[in-house]
Amino acid sequence: MDYVKKNKATIDQWIADGWQWGKPITHEQYATTNSDNYALFVTPTKSVPHKWLGDLAGKKVLGLAAGGGQQGPILAKLGAEVTIMDF
Repeated sequence: MDYVKKNKATIDQWIADGWQWGKPITHEQYATTNSDNYALFVTPTKSVPHKWLGDLAGKKVLGLAAGGGQQGPILAKLGAEVTIMDF
């Protein structure tokens, strides 16, 4: 069995079924992101408090298992140097 093809088919089906972690943020969400206006989710219903992140300008952020497309663009727009690592 080719596990890469199997994983791809499974994730593609999850996304087709509405899996929230496979849906990237919209252009509007990206365009309106600033230090006062953003929501960064790592759980389904509660966003990360802004004070947990502080000023991200120039900071290096590594996103592990973060390939869904939600956190990386927001962190980058907030000034972080972002690297995403995902299968």
